[in-house]
Amino acid sequence: MPVKGEDLARAYWAFDRALGGRRPPTRSQMFAARRPFVVWLVAGIVWWGLFIILLEGEVLTALGIGMLLGGLLAMFARIERGRQRRLVRLGVWDGVHAHSVGETRAMDKRRIPGENLRPLCEVLAHFAEHDFEDSEWEIVDAALPGTDIERDTWYSHRLAGRRSLTLRIAAVPDSRDVYVEIHGVLGGRGKFLLAGVLHVLGKYRVS
Repeated sequence: MPVKGEDLARAYWAFDRALGGRRPPTRSQMFAARRPFVVWLVAGIVWWGLFIILLEGEVLTALGIGMLLGGLLAMFARIERGRQRRLVRLGVWDGVHAHSVGETRAMDKRRIPGENLRPLCEVLAHFAEHDFEDSEWEIVDAALPGTDIERDTWYSHRLAGRRSLTLRIAAVPDSRDVYVEIHGVLGGRGKFLLAGVLHVLGKYRVS
């Protein structure tokens, strides 16, 4: 059975995802993706200087090797540019803010009634395209009594699908309410919808 181009593309993106390719870019990655020519020029000069020393003054040979290696890095910068554009299309990254490795921005923090916590988990799972089952809710529910907003003791629960969102929860003492903090990256439309959901869940009790 012949291998189609779409199959190769899906395999490539699956491999990319396994290596953390859905992670929003750092500042250096953003710079490289936007300026591959600068990457090629700077890297080429650096390699050129290094190989002049290693080749004992062979200037032209060192220049050729330097420009070749610099061009290789520039090619990776162009690939990174394509990856970043895809993250924007998928709504995983806003296309503007840089992130440190492993960092995600807190999109919202709100106090909600405790009975609204499971509906919120299911809404976030929908955004992340993650299957949220009863067994997973039992884990969240069991972890809640060990949290305390006054002691800054939180429980973090990761919802990973096509997107990755992290829900942090902390119980409010002498109350059935909980504080929720949502970390992750959503596009503008996703942030707008999520803000609306949190407003409703914070103001009304879902029965």
